[in-house]
Amino acid sequence: MSNDARRDFLRSLRKETPQALTGGRRDDHAEVAAMLRELGIALIECEQPTHLVEARLLAIARNYTDETVRVVVFPTALVVQVGTAAYEVETVVKPTTQLDLAGRVDAVAELAEVGAITAADAAREVAAARAMPPRFGPVTTVVGYTITTLGFGMVINPTWASLWGYVFLGAVVGAIVMLGRPFPTLGAVLPTLAAAVVTLLATWFVADAANDGLLRVISPPLVAMLPGLALTIGAMELASSQMVSGATRLIYGVTQLMLLVFGVGLGIHLGGADLEPQQPSAQMGSWSLYAAIVVIAIGLYVYLSAPKGSFVWLLLAVAVALVGQKLGGLVLSATHSGAVGAFLVVPFAMLGARIKTSPPAIVMMLAAFWALVPGALSFETLGEAVAGEGDVMTLGSTVAAIFSIALGTLVGWSVFATINTRLRAARKA
Repeated sequence: MSNDARRDFLRSLRKETPQALTGGRRDDHAEVAAMLRELGIALIECEQPTHLVEARLLAIARNYTDETVRVVVFPTALVVQVGTAAYEVETVVKPTTQLDLAGRVDAVAELAEVGAITAADAAREVAAARAMPPRFGPVTTVVGYTITTLGFGMVINPTWASLWGYVFLGAVVGAIVMLGRPFPTLGAVLPTLAAAVVTLLATWFVADAANDGLLRVISPPLVAMLPGLALTIGAMELASSQMVSGATRLIYGVTQLMLLVFGVGLGIHLGGADLEPQQPSAQMGSWSLYAAIVVIAIGLYVYLSAPKGSFVWLLLAVAVALVGQKLGGLVLSATHSGAVGAFLVVPFAMLGARIKTSPPAIVMMLAAFWALVPGALSFETLGEAVAGEGDVMTLGSTVAAIFSIALGTLVGWSVFATINTRLRAARKA
């Protein structure tokens, strides 16, 4: 194949770069402020680090106004000032991990980054995206959560005897999550309720029937309640000198973990659990990781309401994260191996997002972070402490695991951004 043919083939695979609108900067300052407010709060609700949201909004603002723009971003609030007259303040309404919503918001932000959409249209599109319902109904969503639980169980503790327990308990927690959605005020007690119910059921018959330890059986079903993403983003923000946002997220994450652990303790007390070690069940074999990648991708596609046509890309993102984590374990400790998976996911998602059939990078990265399960280790070690089995070293390994994933993400983002900036400068030259 000649160089010209190869270049044409690669060009045919890439998404078309949107073109900036002609006519210069004609948007009203109030419209620009409203657009930045809608975009910013939507990105925050989609679990984006505050320093990245701030940088993105300032880059967008340069396409629409010559006035000085100031942006203050917190995990639950946003303040925007354009010039001296236009102010916007907004608070988070509904944090979400709905991937099709996140993808649509990111697509509008990409248009705004090159000035390919008016400020009024961008604000209207984002407002419509924030009102999007999930693609799948409650029953299908519970099924997706159950499949996700099975996949995480195959990663954390892949034993044949435990599979049915993962499915059963996953369905129970999925139903509790769905029943709590119409009642946002119950959100504070759902982690404790779910942990207590799952622990009681596991105590009564699941753990014994699966011939497995209690904490290993109940960890995968509680994956939706685990604040692994919040803890990881908080660590990233602290590493990026965002002290207020980072500390706030870490405190929130630790509080969520404590609520889960309290529920486990309550279930152990009510059920009279016997936490004596049992003879381990037979493992499924090394192939179980690769089977788990497919299972997790299917579950997340349904449970997180991924965009249409994105399954293959979610599968690849989960594979990059988990296989990278496994390869990292060959040279690093299990505590630090997540850094390798997180590092590899960033360039994969950013490069993959340029191909025509792919969803936005944020969709792949959110799915990959779920696959790394940083919160599962946190919950197990804290649960061991409640059961009297843990010590300071196990809790220290939890902190190291969280920060290793955050560090891997930061390094991957920095390396990719540096290389990408250099390539753009070289093309312009």
